Amino acid sequence: MTNHRLMLALDVGGTFIKGCIIENHRINTSTIKKYHTYSYLDADAILNNFKIVIEDLFYQYLRHYKKESINQLVIGLTFPGPFDYQNGVSYMKGIGKFDTLYEMNIRDEILKRLRAARLPVNDQIIIRFENDCRLFGVGVSEELSEQKLICLTIGTGLGSAFLDEGNIIRNQKGIPLEGYLYQAPYKESIVDDYFSIRGILKLASSNGIDTNRYSTVKGISLLAIEKEESAIQTFEVFGKNLAEMLKPYIESFQPDKIVLGGQISKSFDLFGYPLQKIAQQNNIDAVALKDEQYYTFKGIDLTFNNDDHIMN
Repeated sequence: MTNHRLMLALDVGGTFIKGCIIENHRINTSTIKKYHTYSYLDADAILNNFKIVIEDLFYQYLRHYKKESINQLVIGLTFPGPFDYQNGVSYMKGIGKFDTLYEMNIRDEILKRLRAARLPVNDQIIIRFENDCRLFGVGVSEELSEQKLICLTIGTGLGSAFLDEGNIIRNQKGIPLEGYLYQAPYKESIVDDYFSIRGILKLASSNGIDTNRYSTVKGISLLAIEKEESAIQTFEVFGKNLAEMLKPYIESFQPDKIVLGGQISKSFDLFGYPLQKIAQQNNIDAVALKDEQYYTFKGIDLTFNNDDHIMN
């Protein structure tokens, strides 16, 4: 009997979890589902919700392929930070999501619930965690395997990863510790306060836009598309600041390409010109990818769904 391994990929955000089934390194796009995270609830409710999400995907697979059990289940999760990805411990506090999981070993808690639920897994259940932008970068690197990349995901906050030939660079002169730009000093605060949804909204408000009425990046982008000058200026300043912030890292790391994903990156046409200009000056490309989710799931598979990682 062959050792049948099933991979479940969960991309965990503060509001939603996006999950899918990966079998034989193939992302089954028809199984991609969106679930509520309930990150504002008590710890038991959040952890039970993870169990329910995993069970839903797991039994969907068994039903579809008319199987009674599998040998090995691997669950790969992206998770917001601060987070100890190696040990599965959350250190988020005071940021409005997952506060009740502070200093809790989430791996152990999910495993405990799955074992109590008696999932029909013959051998073992393995749970692994990593930063979402890192896994996005690993997924992108499969197609650009010989290149140095700076990968950014811009949404609720700014995620970043520096990669060289598919390997995550965590500690190198000229890049921030662990490759995390979000906490680096910038202007009057830190990077995350400027390059995020709240950063865009603050900038829009300073340009006279009523952010109670236009409370989303999409809403402000529609204003810009309709030639509203204050919205156009908001994205132009955002793009100018982004290029300014990244310039020293481009010069020190010397990437072949800058790759953007995340919610705000969908408006790249409105803010990307200054970054593309500075990229061209350094003989590199700066692009935004629309299918970030696919690359994140691909990164989960490449990072976790292999014998070397599972043995460790």
